[in-house]
Amino acid sequence: MSEKPTILIADDEPGVVAALAREARRAGLSYITDTTSQQVLELAAKHQPAVIILDLKQHVDGRDLLAALKKDPRTRDIKVLVLSAIEDQFTRHVCLELGADDYDVKPFDPSFMSKVARLAGAGERH
Repeated sequence: MSEKPTILIADDEPGVVAALAREARRAGLSYITDTTSQQVLELAAKHQPAVIILDLKQHVDGRDLLAALKKDPRTRDIKVLVLSAIEDQFTRHVCLELGADDYDVKPFDPSFMSKVARLAGAGERH
């Protein structure tokens, strides 16, 4: 039996984390969460999730977390999807330049978790 792909949800809003976790379960994904932004780097290095969903506005700036994830050889190849309430194109461009695989705006729509599942490789197992 194949193991479910794991994602890391890093967002400081408990309601958003709960909604993303519910959608992850429906998509056949395992998940771990960090609502403090203090453990993102450690959790990513330890668990090697297939995808990280990263909010920008947390206790630690999400752009700084993204840059640190992409600098660290243990985490630089993990796919990162930024999910933020910030809608401006400059912020999106900065995140993509820092190494984000994509940038989506809150509130997320139902197709968001399908994108996460595809990136995580969930559809590759039958």
